[in-house]
Amino acid sequence: MAQQTDTAQFQVKIVILESCNITTSAASDVDFLTHLRGADAPVDASGTLTINCTLDTPYNVGLNAGLSSTSPTPSADNRRMTNGTAFVPYGLYRDAARQLLWGETIGTETLSGVGTAADVDVPVYGRVPSTDYPPGTYTDTVVATVTY
Repeated sequence: MAQQTDTAQFQVKIVILESCNITTSAASDVDFLTHLRGADAPVDASGTLTINCTLDTPYNVGLNAGLSSTSPTPSADNRRMTNGTAFVPYGLYRDAARQLLWGETIGTETLSGVGTAADVDVPVYGRVPSTDYPPGTYTDTVVATVTY
């Protein structure tokens, strides 16, 4: 009997997804530290977000207005930290000169980049215009979002 054969086909495939992660730590908070009432104006501080996106993945990083803002839309004058019923206004910026507001509108208030498959540190610059507010510890929580 002659040798016989049979054949079958199969596919080889892979699905590759884009991915981005955004992380923070307590060491990366925007901490304005301790100041005497009315002694300092303005007070500047900075923090860091860490972004890691897959290679060549375009992304945008935005920040919301925080928990205590006067509006859900971030602006230079509506973010504020709270201590009970007292508030201290502050701004968050994308540049050290504190001119480019952080917000959530892609293309105008966000920071764009392209993934490198490695951690990229993104600075967040903050400014409190004055320390002339009632004594106390003031806080706010801001949500950072990476869109890809």
